[in-house]
Amino acid sequence: MNTNNLPLVSIIIPFYNHNHFIKQTLDSIVADTYENKEIIIINDGSPNPDDSNIVNWISEHKDVSINYIKRENRGVSKTLNELIRLSTGKYIVVCASDDYLINNTIANRVKVLEDTTDKLLLISDNIVVDDNGNKIYNSNIFEYRKGKLDGYLDNDKLKKTIITKWALAGACYIADRKIFDNVGFYNEEIIIEDWDFFLRVVASDLALFYSEKVSAYRLHDTNSIKTLDLMNMHVTQALVAKNSIKLFSYPFNLFMIRRWYKYVIRIRKLNKNFPYNLSIYKKHKKNKN
Repeated sequence: MNTNNLPLVSIIIPFYNHNHFIKQTLDSIVADTYENKEIIIINDGSPNPDDSNIVNWISEHKDVSINYIKRENRGVSKTLNELIRLSTGKYIVVCASDDYLINNTIANRVKVLEDTTDKLLLISDNIVVDDNGNKIYNSNIFEYRKGKLDGYLDNDKLKKTIITKWALAGACYIADRKIFDNVGFYNEEIIIEDWDFFLRVVASDLALFYSEKVSAYRLHDTNSIKTLDLMNMHVTQALVAKNSIKLFSYPFNLFMIRRWYKYVIRIRKLNKNFPYNLSIYKKHKKNKN
C-alpha cells in the first residue's frame, strides 16, 4: 500500500503516571494496519519519574514515527492543545496513556470522514476494561453508562444526548484537524475539558456517530475523573453548562439551562451558601410556562 495516498493520522497521547499501561497503548497503535500514522507523546510532568516502557518501546521500534516530549506539569487541557499543535496529520486521534485501540478501525473511520464532507469529527463507542485489561463492560456508552443508540443517530438527537447524558470516555473519536479552527481548542481554564469541547462540536452540527467499538477505556481508581474533588467537579460542570447555553437555540438551550440547574442543586447540597444566582433558570421556566 502506498502511504502517500493515505491522509496522515496523528495519534496523540497525554502521558501521566502510566508507565505500566503505556506499552499496551503503543502496541495497539502499531497493531492497527493503517500505515500512514504518527505518534506524539507528552509526559506531563508525571510525579512517578519511571518512563522506561516508553523509552524501551521507542528503541525497539525504529521504523515508527514517534515524538516523545518530557516536560513539567501543565495539566491535561494544555497538554492536549500542545499535542494538537505539534501534530501534522490531517486527522487526529486522542488516546490517553492508560487506554488502547481495538478492532483495527482507523482506515474505516478515515474513509467515513473523507466521504462525509459536512462532518469533522467521528464519535464511537469503546469497551471498558480493568487494571489488568480484563473486559468488564462490552460497551462504555450503552452498557456501563446506560445510553440509548437512538440518541446518537442524527444531529438533534446527538445534540440532546451530549447535553443531557454525557457518556463519552477514552479514545472515542477521530477528528479532522479543521475542527479546532471551527470550534476552538480545549479550554485550558477548566478541569473537565472534554464535555466543554464536545458541546461546541455538536452545537455546530459537526459530529457523526460511527457505530463501532474503537478502543478500550480503562476503569481504575486513578482515573482523572475519580481524583477530582466533588465540589470542584460540580462547580466546573455548572460553569461549562452556563457558558454553553448561548451556543444553542430552542429547545437545546433549555436542555442546557436545566443541566446547569442540576449542577447548581448539587453544589447547594454540598454548600448551601454557595453564591449561585438561579434567575436564569427561573426566567426561562416562567417563559416556558
